[in-house]
Amino acid sequence: MNNLRLYTDLFFDELEIYEDVERGHKYKAFLRQAVIDFLDHETKETAFAVYLAFFDSYRIKLEGASNPFVDLLDVLRSYEENASTLIDTQRDHYVHSVNVFILGLSFYVQNGKYKNAFNEVNLDKVDYPYSYSTRHEEFFYRWGLASLFHDVGYPIEIIGKQIGKFINFASAVDNGAKITARLEFDNFESLNTIAEVIPKKEFTKSYYEKYEACVYIDLLKPLDLLAHKLHLSLGVDLKTIKSALGNFVGIMAKNGFIDHGFYSALIVLKWYGFLIQSCNYKPEYFYYPVLDSASAILLHNFYKNVIMKPPFSKGPLSPNEHPIAYLLILCDELQEWNRDAYGILDRRRSNAGDVSLWIKKEGFDFIYITNNGSLPEQFSKDKEVLLRNLLDMDAVFSEGFSICCESLDELAPLTSSLKQNTDLFPRPLLDNLEKLAIAIHKLYNDKKLEKAPDQPLEWPNFSDLPESLKYSNLRQARSITDKLKLVGWEMRPKGNAGKVINEIKADIVDILAVFEHEAWVAERLSTGWKYGPIRNADEKTSPYLVPYNQLNEEIKDLDRDTIRNIPILLDMIGMAIFQIESQSE
Repeated sequence: MNNLRLYTDLFFDELEIYEDVERGHKYKAFLRQAVIDFLDHETKETAFAVYLAFFDSYRIKLEGASNPFVDLLDVLRSYEENASTLIDTQRDHYVHSVNVFILGLSFYVQNGKYKNAFNEVNLDKVDYPYSYSTRHEEFFYRWGLASLFHDVGYPIEIIGKQIGKFINFASAVDNGAKITARLEFDNFESLNTIAEVIPKKEFTKSYYEKYEACVYIDLLKPLDLLAHKLHLSLGVDLKTIKSALGNFVGIMAKNGFIDHGFYSALIVLKWYGFLIQSCNYKPEYFYYPVLDSASAILLHNFYKNVIMKPPFSKGPLSPNEHPIAYLLILCDELQEWNRDAYGILDRRRSNAGDVSLWIKKEGFDFIYITNNGSLPEQFSKDKEVLLRNLLDMDAVFSEGFSICCESLDELAPLTSSLKQNTDLFPRPLLDNLEKLAIAIHKLYNDKKLEKAPDQPLEWPNFSDLPESLKYSNLRQARSITDKLKLVGWEMRPKGNAGKVINEIKADIVDILAVFEHEAWVAERLSTGWKYGPIRNADEKTSPYLVPYNQLNEEIKDLDRDTIRNIPILLDMIGMAIFQIESQSE
């Protein structure tokens, strides 16, 4: 249960594809359906369909050849499924990258500040005259390259981990010192070279003449190109960053680690550089959008591990410095749900199976949900601190952001009775009962903070609630259909024919608030609560166990909020409020 379907629908509603507009293709429909199918069922097969849709829509391949980029991603999938089971820590990156892609589309369409930063940096026709004029397509292309390719070099990291694990296992017989295994190359420059298909001077001419600093770099060397791009975007010294990148393979070998983003960026530049020349495309297509995306891929780990340390010592990355890198770091760090654990240790840990998320105009809220076990106690706090250390979050999210964790396994005893008589309730409601209950508590806390921002929340997370209050939220979620029937409405999947109720009017809110309060009182009394002048969850006493007309306006408004939030809650599970046909005739 999350809003990614809603946000991606908004994005695709606004997106224009040049090939559709000018040549009558239907690429947007193809891409959109692949994303919808993936969100309905997040599997490797539906992820493959997204990769295929994107790289077929923006295909660069030799006549008669298969799509090389899809083939390359298949290698990543194969390595993860087969080789990574032998190492300690390894999670899915194949499905993960598609979720990162979709999450980035969602932030872009919802957050005007980020969108403006991207447009200011990348849509200057004087700087790059060949950017797409179709709506949002320049972002879509650059973001698709960066997000879908950012982990394509992971097999190299898997190989390095396997070597290290096996060598240390083999040497452990005498309890000797830990051995650091190195990955080295006899001919690394072959990887760090783009084949010269057309005369080098002709291919590099426009870029070389634009920037004086190009006299210090080789424009068919990926590392030189990346150094120059970081020099332009981040303001780092060209000579220093060129040296850092040139020495990085040796540094990784010496310290026994592998940055897969480094190799992913190299692969993207090497492949695209060769294919763009071979297909006789404009060199600018390579030196602007592709180089921009490749440098973002590099930075998604390199920024933290190198650029934030001496001699560069950069602070949190600004969206105006490198918009695609900013978004990639953000989405890569946030995408923690539905990631299959392949590594030996990762398979023993609890992982988030789902997420409830809300992306607002200048903020966001994420609730990671585990089905079995719990995420580490410091997970949420550590994630928030990490994002603030890496990114200038206030530049884009001035309303703030929150990250929470909840576990569903402890709710099973509470929900068993509520899921009886399933023929009386829509299946999406029952299937998402626990997640709706968590969302109800989240929305309740949001309203409390709006009214009293300086007052600490009594129960910040759903898991903090006493059992009786968890049950109350579950009961509230299940009773949605009863409330709607009182006014001639019902819940149905979004997209169905009929009159949709997007907002509940004030007079109906007041009617249903009375019903909600009466149901709440009945539920409380049935679980051992009683009237008392002071609210005490331990003693199960409440001053609000009285008729609705005896409540003060502040407490009545809590019941009204419960009703006002119904459209929001239903939208989270792909449902909406519809007027029953007989009532609209």
